[in-house]
Amino acid sequence: ILHQSYSVMNNGKPSTNTIALLFALLTSTSSHVGHPASAFSFPSRHPSFVTSASSSRGSRQGCVGVGVGVGERRRCTSQSASCRETYLLGSSSDDERASDPAWDLKVGIVGAGPSGLLLAHRLLQSKLPLAKIDIYESRSDPRDLSNASAVGRAYALGLGIRGRSAIRSVDEQLWSAVKKRGYECERFRLHLTSKFNVKLRDREEGVEPSVLIYQTDLCGALLDELDGRSGGGGDAGGGRANVVEVHFDSNIARVDLASSVISIKSDDNEDDTTNNGERGPYDLIVGCDGANSIVRNALQTHSPPNTFSYTQRKLLPGCFKVARAAKMPPLMDPESVGLLLPESKSLGITAFVEPTVEGGACVLFAGKLSNNTDEATTSSSAEGDGDGEEEADNLGSILFPPPDSKEGSGSPLSDMETIKKLITDQFPLLEGTPGMEDMVQQLLSQRTSVADSVKCNIYSSNYDSTATAICGDAAHATGGVSGQGCNSALVDSATLADCLTQHYQTSNFSTDTVQSAKRAMLHQVVSSYSQKAVPEGHALYDLSFGNDGKTLPIFRNVKAILSNAVDALFGGKFGIGKKPLQTLLASSSSPFVDIRREREKYYVEDFPSDEDFRGELDKLYDIE
Repeated sequence: ILHQSYSVMNNGKPSTNTIALLFALLTSTSSHVGHPASAFSFPSRHPSFVTSASSSRGSRQGCVGVGVGVGERRRCTSQSASCRETYLLGSSSDDERASDPAWDLKVGIVGAGPSGLLLAHRLLQSKLPLAKIDIYESRSDPRDLSNASAVGRAYALGLGIRGRSAIRSVDEQLWSAVKKRGYECERFRLHLTSKFNVKLRDREEGVEPSVLIYQTDLCGALLDELDGRSGGGGDAGGGRANVVEVHFDSNIARVDLASSVISIKSDDNEDDTTNNGERGPYDLIVGCDGANSIVRNALQTHSPPNTFSYTQRKLLPGCFKVARAAKMPPLMDPESVGLLLPESKSLGITAFVEPTVEGGACVLFAGKLSNNTDEATTSSSAEGDGDGEEEADNLGSILFPPPDSKEGSGSPLSDMETIKKLITDQFPLLEGTPGMEDMVQQLLSQRTSVADSVKCNIYSSNYDSTATAICGDAAHATGGVSGQGCNSALVDSATLADCLTQHYQTSNFSTDTVQSAKRAMLHQVVSSYSQKAVPEGHALYDLSFGNDGKTLPIFRNVKAILSNAVDALFGGKFGIGKKPLQTLLASSSSPFVDIRREREKYYVEDFPSDEDFRGELDKLYDIE
């Protein structure tokens, strides 16, 4: 959304290609009805989701034992009590139990965002033998509304069919808990001016809408459910109390895949359970820690030369900031998402307004990074009757100073009225928004955010290291371009849990070979996960960034532009064109690889075959 909405303006003049791209982008609010977890499976290469569960969060100054009340903390001990109830998988009777606790898994998850929490849910609900699941999160508990870090996760996510189905793979109760925290929305309007808008999507019969939900609320719902399921020891959690511990405010110093430990930064070591803040050792380490992943860096450090590699880049000059509003702007449809174009078409800033739960709104301003903050800020407060284009430039400089600028340096509070006027002059439909002053202050107090893209050639460790996998943005970040970041991250977690259920079969080995067998099975798990997830991640990257700087031959390029324009305008209606790409990504359960291959004509290079992917991934770590 950020990248493409910024691309709408071409020196102030919308081009045919960017308009087609914008229309394609804006028709992705709803998604088709997802099937219940018991019946749902992605076709083709996408793994089926089976019932399993789980996830949580953790803290440097203490840990929350899941099941302990929200906000309650207790000191960690190096050998916290955990339920040793384990299951013998693959046996002829469900009543047979593995008697050797050496089979029990110790799992370390870095990152307590949606993917890390869903993974914990899946593990907890599975019949896998679990000793401990530790989840480490650098930020504070998102349910603690008094903490400033919660405001930093203010943006609203759109959960479509992929994310919805991944959550439902735990059970319908978990999805219901999440859904209650969000807002179902299927309407979408493009506001070309304050008086003229185009309805791009409306309610459709038989279509389950996307759920718009703040990341804090999504994580809060997953945490609350995790509290009850793990701490209560009921059927939903498999009767395994105290297996999961979430460690908030835990800043990771390093992840050592040779010794299988995670080291926590600490000022005083008061709450460290071992020397130097080391936690573990773990049988399996999973990185759900975002585009700047520490676990991904550990994979690179501990992988043989010329094996694991990744590329990461800032999606400059695009940038964004987000603000919450207590109510939707009164001049806008309170039940519709809206994309507002500025009055000054050369501004290069758009406002993306989403309705949220309880009548609130999330407003995302996407624009272009400023390089001349000080001068623009001074001139903006000097006079309010200057040229419109100059005022527009001032607004961009005030909202988007360089990311390394000090927070809150955009403008002094005395300029509040001036800044409000600059915003409403460019976006008149925001006039009269309740709590506008608070919105402006949120924008001024935030650092400018710049999205990252990440592309890895493999998502797992080699056999000589601790079994390790990376999920979500740690493996494949697209910076919000496709609108599938959170959804694909949730699918990653479900895929990894499926691989564990499939390949960690403790009944197949005698107890005198536990450690070697355990290690072999876990590496088979992460290898299988890479085989399933890497093609999907690469396909999503291509679908998000197109040819990524490469150019099609002129005839093919013109044909592609016209085809995109027809798809955007008609979307398959009256038998003309097809569903626009962004709609297809949000509303279809088809694997990304299938969608990418169906669009081969739009790309300079052919997408690798399944056999090519398998061969390349096997060759990286010499798997025969």
